[in-house]
Amino acid sequence: MNRVLHLAVVWSALAALGLSLCRCHAASAPDAAAQTGPLRPLDSRLKISARQFHKTADGSWETRAVTPEFAFDELIYSWHLRVAPGEGFRLYLRVRCENGDYSPWLYGGCWGKVKPASKRTEPVFEWGKVAMDQLLLKRKTASFQFRVVDEGDSPLSQPPAFSVVVTDNSPTPALAKRYAPRRKAATAPARILDLPLRRQADSQGNAIPDRCQSAALATAMEYFGKPIGLEDIVPLTFDVEYDYPGIWPRTIGAAIQHGFEAYIDRFRDWDSVRKTVAENKVILCSIKMLPGQYKAPPYPQMGGHIVALNGVTDDGRVVVTDSALWKSGRGYRLQWFQEDFEKVWMQTKGGVGMVICPPAGARPKLVPDLPPFPEERLGAKPVASPGEGRN
Repeated sequence: MNRVLHLAVVWSALAALGLSLCRCHAASAPDAAAQTGPLRPLDSRLKISARQFHKTADGSWETRAVTPEFAFDELIYSWHLRVAPGEGFRLYLRVRCENGDYSPWLYGGCWGKVKPASKRTEPVFEWGKVAMDQLLLKRKTASFQFRVVDEGDSPLSQPPAFSVVVTDNSPTPALAKRYAPRRKAATAPARILDLPLRRQADSQGNAIPDRCQSAALATAMEYFGKPIGLEDIVPLTFDVEYDYPGIWPRTIGAAIQHGFEAYIDRFRDWDSVRKTVAENKVILCSIKMLPGQYKAPPYPQMGGHIVALNGVTDDGRVVVTDSALWKSGRGYRLQWFQEDFEKVWMQTKGGVGMVICPPAGARPKLVPDLPPFPEERLGAKPVASPGEGRN
């Protein structure tokens, strides 16, 4: 992938420290030793269980310092707890730099019933920021900690578990060779999941604009046999304090609250995507279409957006379900050329995916006969953009 483009997006935002980046288990990546050109960012995935928290005060829990296998300059996370009515918490995190300096405790989001707060701005400090749901750093850091504060009307029964992905955006060749997962000989079979198209509207047909993440989650849950109205999803995914609908941990939390297992991940290569789809999991892809050269995209541009991934074909097509194209009907089994989708997902957004897992016993429902890539899009100017998806 074009790692330079991804780093330009990350570091331009960090330089300003007032601008938001895109908002928006692990599968094997290719062998770093066999890679040519610039090294891709190096990811490490960690699980933080509820047992790793210790009580520090009434209604407050902290982890001890968690030290990944290598230093990192980016961190994303999702929380895992199905809260009971009246329960709620706020999350804070801090990191320790390689020279021993600590960041302040930084606000990382809230879940469930919490005390009302005024409108919130993203926490910024000397060498980093939390872009709502994504910790971005100008220094390599060695460890991180989480703090969970109970704020509900009812006592929180336990702290949540977490999925975490830390990233070194500029690994040395030696580090990449040592830690990058090795490519496995077998490649997962190409599967195209038959996902339903859900529009950005409630059960009565009333439009709810800029709710692509809720519609994509509704697509995944309906595919698994549980149709849910957006009126029962949007209040969970929407962050009132940030006045923003596309917080990644809240989208995953909404899936968990509705009875599913889910987690956040990054996808840097198509083998890991195929493997995840072959496990009958639905990946909600965080994408953004920047100006540039594309072969045959479905629209000329797109701001932050979320689509549900059906799968990848053997001949290099990516199939998604896109609620932004619901009105025209083109969002159902929407096809991209793989090279184009790689730009808008893996290169521009670092391959961030919210993975929704199948319930026990759920069998894959596959597209039996995918038509060829639409001829009318080959060499044609894309139709007008459907607008910002706000991921």
